[in-house]
Amino acid sequence: MISQQHGIVKRSVPAKQTRGKQIIYRFNGDPKDDEVISDRRGDMTFRRVGDTLRKNGKEWRVTIVRNDFNMSASRTAIPIHRVFLTDKF
Repeated sequence: MISQQHGIVKRSVPAKQTRGKQIIYRFNGDPKDDEVISDRRGDMTFRRVGDTLRKNGKEWRVTIVRNDFNMSASRTAIPIHRVFLTDKF
């Protein structure tokens, strides 16, 4: 991608992606209860809408999944897998 600002042409280089990822579980839409898990080796499976899982001693259903990249920490893009859960079936 090429962009120009104040007469200076900049070329952005695509960020390198790591094998690992970060998973953020949000329970019933409440951000104060977010559970953040770092998957450094990339072993954990991606969740899909409709999946059910057991967390904190309860059954939860996946309602929304968003995949983003966190590029603020370094030159390496870290995939962020945001999983929104509900206990209402």
